[in-house]
Amino acid sequence: MMTDLRTLPQRLSELDICIADKKSGHLLFEKGSYHYAYDSADSLPVSVTMQPQNQRFYNNGRLFPIFEMNIPEGYVRHRIAERLLRYVGKVSDMLFLALQQDAGIGALSYQSGLVLPKPTPEKLEDLLKWNEKGSAFEYLLDKYLLNTSVSGVQPKVMLNADIKGSVLFPNLIAKTGDVEYPHLPENEYLCMSMAKACGIAVPEFYLSDNKELFIMERFDLAGSERLGMEDFCVLAGKQSEQKYIGSYEMGAKIVSLFTQDQSEVERYFRYVAFSCLVGNGDAHLKNFALLYSVTAHTPELKLSPMYDVVNTTCYPTHDKELALKLNKSHAFPDYDGLIRFGRDLKIIRPAAILEQMADTISDHLNMPDLWDDLSFLKDAISASLSRACARKPVFVTVDVKRDKKRKSDKHLK
Repeated sequence: MMTDLRTLPQRLSELDICIADKKSGHLLFEKGSYHYAYDSADSLPVSVTMQPQNQRFYNNGRLFPIFEMNIPEGYVRHRIAERLLRYVGKVSDMLFLALQQDAGIGALSYQSGLVLPKPTPEKLEDLLKWNEKGSAFEYLLDKYLLNTSVSGVQPKVMLNADIKGSVLFPNLIAKTGDVEYPHLPENEYLCMSMAKACGIAVPEFYLSDNKELFIMERFDLAGSERLGMEDFCVLAGKQSEQKYIGSYEMGAKIVSLFTQDQSEVERYFRYVAFSCLVGNGDAHLKNFALLYSVTAHTPELKLSPMYDVVNTTCYPTHDKELALKLNKSHAFPDYDGLIRFGRDLKIIRPAAILEQMADTISDHLNMPDLWDDLSFLKDAISASLSRACARKPVFVTVDVKRDKKRKSDKHLK
């Protein structure tokens, strides 16, 4: 039975938090502060940064980062607030959490007595070959708006599609562009395609035939299990509004601290280096995350697949710099800067990694059929690649012997 929107609470101050169908604790908003109480020291932790055996009760003047992680920003938040305005007035963060129920990214579920209908699943093929009147994205947004709890300012929606058997949770995220960021779905599709070709782990993704939708499979689902997922804002103890405060070196420390695995640090280096090569200036703290099984006795944390990667330098309204600092600067690094970053992270043969990725990106740039009507994007990525491959006019000792010319040599200056 669904909740009539007219019966939504004007004020919502309490929520039960569940993990793997078990209650973990209770979240309370009272007198301007948030309080989280675990049921016991044996409760499953809501975050690796909030362990019940260390502390049963937590208090904060702001919503705890782990709960804030999925609250929509920008476009989607505005649309949800607009739809619910007549029923509840201003939509509180607690109501945003309640709307997630068990559909949010990661392993947390929120119980409040609020029950929303589970929309009927879509057919992925129908979305990719959309030929109905009107916008596919507007159709999805209208149908799934109140079931969408995913962070970010870009227009996006979570939906159900029957692609691999039964649908237990919303399993796809669909994104679109806008006037300020035209061709954004194609931009992300091409950047993700190049990342995949570079050997970087990415989720399954698709581009609709009409280029309106970029669709990505959720990677925090493992069959019927919802994996724990915590972005770097959560792991650094920061609010979402602080996602641009920090450095990529700090991100490497987060990976090293929580995974205790140098191979994961190398994966992270590849993510950051690839972003620099293709001109992605929006790789902020919320665009990196760790995954783990919440039911494992000793969870093993791993870097999530790469996501939210686009070239930002092609858009006049976006800053032409990095989201976070690298080598103490927001400027996109050249070859020497990327090598220095790799060596600081103790990466073995960072030059070989960079050259392999640069060759692969160069191959894609030389496929003319990929760039129809997207010359502006091709030029922007090419310029980013040239900048990242440029060397200072001084003698540089590289850590790999190069015995033949590479495709990326034309970018090395």
